[in-house]
Amino acid sequence: MKKLSLLLAVSLIFAAFVPCAVADEELDVGDYYWGETVQPETVYGGPQLISLTHNCPNTGKMLPEYFSPSVTTYLLTVASWVSRVQFTPVAADPYATIYVNGAIVRSGAASSYIRMSDNPQQVLIEVIGSSGARTAYTVFLQRRPSDRRTRVSAGYIENIYQKSGKWYIDADLGTVTYADGNLSTFVNKTVDHYRYACTDSCAFYYGSMASPQRAYNISDFMNNISIGGLFRFIYIEDEIVAVLPYAPDY
Repeated sequence: MKKLSLLLAVSLIFAAFVPCAVADEELDVGDYYWGETVQPETVYGGPQLISLTHNCPNTGKMLPEYFSPSVTTYLLTVASWVSRVQFTPVAADPYATIYVNGAIVRSGAASSYIRMSDNPQQVLIEVIGSSGARTAYTVFLQRRPSDRRTRVSAGYIENIYQKSGKWYIDADLGTVTYADGNLSTFVNKTVDHYRYACTDSCAFYYGSMASPQRAYNISDFMNNISIGGLFRFIYIEDEIVAVLPYAPDY
């Protein structure tokens, strides 16, 4: 009987010093389990972003279409010719730390450029509060198949100006219809201003449609035309590649 009591006492003392298996939900951050500290995990009730924008507003298509702080996964597709993408996250908590693909980004500032390729990419945006609570947002990036098309419009040049080293043409475009092959007519029902950038290699022509003259450069073109003149614009995507004099055939 004494031997049994002694064994029971030793067992109780040993149990007091040996950690036993417990369910994960019973552990709190900072508790010890088998000599290891329990680390904080993703807490989706933690600090959130209130805004997430990108630098491709013209060609970028995001699903879901609008950012929501509680939605943590997005798909962003961009045009086939986009070479780099960057994100601007804004945190609700001014003291939170934001990481974009592991690099710290100040709230409201743009991230480093993410180089695009034909392969899909995953961008991880993390918001970590001072308590260690963390919310992770994932954006999947993908280029869309090439949709480069050459389009032709006609209209009146209203203004030509330079901005950030790029030349732009402000034009009032109309509707061109074709008949009997290349014969066309022009209709302008309302004044609608369209502003398009010119490519660095844009070809400019002045004179008449029957006898166009190639300008040496855009300055030579501007010196030989009158604002309000009717021209034909050839552009690929959103950039003008050629400007020629235009007049309706019928």
